[in-house]
Amino acid sequence: MNGDLEYLPVPAPALDRIRCNDHDDYGNSLIAQSSGAGAPLRCCLRMSTEGEQIALIAYQPSPLGGPYAEIGPVFIHVDECSGPALSGFPLDFLDRRAVLRPYDAAGLMLDGVLAEPGTSEGELKRLFDDPAVELVHVRNVIAGCWNFSVRRSVG
Repeated sequence: MNGDLEYLPVPAPALDRIRCNDHDDYGNSLIAQSSGAGAPLRCCLRMSTEGEQIALIAYQPSPLGGPYAEIGPVFIHVDECSGPALSGFPLDFLDRRAVLRPYDAAGLMLDGVLAEPGTSEGELKRLFDDPAVELVHVRNVIAGCWNFSVRRSVG
């Protein structure tokens, strides 16, 4: 595979819209809750710390469309945050089991990989060796929730 990978949270414009409207795109109110430690935040791609104000919203992570364009629950900060500070794979997700789902340009799922702790980054690189892979979702093993997307860097 040539080039680096880009790790994608919920995009800032979507977060701005949700926070401004005080509800997600599916009508669910933005309700603040004080977090315990360890909720996976999809706005900044890290785990929450004790007492942060977060909300659970519905989000459709695939910009590709198609029948696999699921809507599911994700945690975000209630107020604006700085977004991810990444120079590679999100550190708080490195040692977690994950399901990796690659999709083609039409949004069709091509495969699925169960990545053991510490192997997701290598598995992603292997999946992107296939030129048909346009986007990969990194998902929670138990709940199946979307954690973030990965694509080849465009720049």
